[in-house]
Amino acid sequence: MESRELNLELAKNQQILKNIAFKFTKDPEEIEELVQEALVRSVKYIDKFFNNPKLVAWLYVIMKNVYINNYRRSQKQYRFEDHQKASYQVDGCSEPAVDNRAEGRFVMNDIQSAMKKLPKDYYDLFMRFMDGYKYRELAEEFNMPEGTIKTRIHYTRKFLQKQLAVYSNKHKGWAA
Repeated sequence: MESRELNLELAKNQQILKNIAFKFTKDPEEIEELVQEALVRSVKYIDKFFNNPKLVAWLYVIMKNVYINNYRRSQKQYRFEDHQKASYQVDGCSEPAVDNRAEGRFVMNDIQSAMKKLPKDYYDLFMRFMDGYKYRELAEEFNMPEGTIKTRIHYTRKFLQKQLAVYSNKHKGWAA
């Protein structure tokens, strides 16, 4: 059999195979893959079935087996895949990372000790600002001009930056 004859026969049956594959899946890409895989596998034994009236039935069996094998393979992967470990692997880790809470406690202790060094009125003002109050609201509450509020908050930020400078090199973006 010549390759030209083979191509004509396969092209003739390709649309029939697509229609059959549509019964297995509605995904157009999967349909194309099924048809291609069935045709590739059939080429090996096509001499036995060429010009045979049962050619389409034979191609159907090949396609059905390809679909079943792919389905089983995907089910095994789904069943045995640990989704949490998969997310760690996406991040480049082989095992789950453990949070280092001790480091966080040290940082919080350093922040609290730096805050204790502030004068009480600066501390109170800054804590209210950190709670989300606006300059205008703080000016009314503390009975001060808005410019004074801004200056004191700026001073407090700069003071905390100096006190916590050890962290600014390790964690870029901490110091404002």
